[in-house]
Amino acid sequence: MELLLWSIALIVALFVLVKSADYFTEGAEKVGLYFWLSSFIVGATIVSIWSSMPELITSTLWVVQGKPSFPIDNVIGSNIANILLIGGISGVFAREMLVKKELIHIDLPFFFLSTSLFIYFIYDGVFTWKEGLASIMILIIFILYTIADRPRKKEDREKVPMNYRYLVYIIGGIVGIYFWAEYTLQSVENIAKILTIPESIVIIFAVAVGTSLPELVISVQAVRKKNYSIAFGNIFGSNTFNALAVTGVPSFFGTLTISNTVLTVGIPFLAIATIGFIFSTMDNKVARWEAIALLSVYIVFTGKVVGIL
Repeated sequence: MELLLWSIALIVALFVLVKSADYFTEGAEKVGLYFWLSSFIVGATIVSIWSSMPELITSTLWVVQGKPSFPIDNVIGSNIANILLIGGISGVFAREMLVKKELIHIDLPFFFLSTSLFIYFIYDGVFTWKEGLASIMILIIFILYTIADRPRKKEDREKVPMNYRYLVYIIGGIVGIYFWAEYTLQSVENIAKILTIPESIVIIFAVAVGTSLPELVISVQAVRKKNYSIAFGNIFGSNTFNALAVTGVPSFFGTLTISNTVLTVGIPFLAIATIGFIFSTMDNKVARWEAIALLSVYIVFTGKVVGIL
């Protein structure tokens, strides 16, 4: 009974956490458009960055509260879920997802670079503030390069009227993310204690998937509208931000440590997922059978994490 209650508490906490991020993103997007930022710049910076707010805030709080291994657990679980689960489900909904050359030439290299650098930094068992600073600098370069490489067209700009409701969304979203991140942490601790399993397993599986829900919803909706660039860009951008910022920012509050589950299961599967996803997009499309293969690998990953396989 106690396990059921804490499981419900975790689900509710993750739901409100994700909704808070949604409100913040909507408010930030409208305010950006009000100041005549192009729709592309808003999407490439505000929306893509703040869709990962749940991971960033929860990871920072965990380090402050003496849980230095949680941020890496969260990023590993979230990035693997983005590639295998979200990429797989999106591909199943579409018979064939086409990849634009711009994504292959810009987003894909940074996606590979950020993941490779992330794996290299955590392979020795710790992630220091110096490595965090290097990660943040690379993220800034990625954002600036993405914006600079985009052709400036007048039709890309969109002026929207200012509505103070959007400011309420921003403030309310920040408050909601902060407080419900606390409840998420408490739920994880209690579930792991009841099941007598490492907290890292709950983080890698349950929390990572829960905080990836915005990416899942966005990608599936984009695929249904045959807007495959948003689906791919969402996966590339989210993983790049997670690998660089969701680890980089918390490292300023304390050295991050790497759990045994990440070293033995997480790193190998992240490498396999990244390389497999890159190869599947090299021909500028992802077929349905490739998407099914991605989902199959995620099932194997889940089995390894929970100890079934």
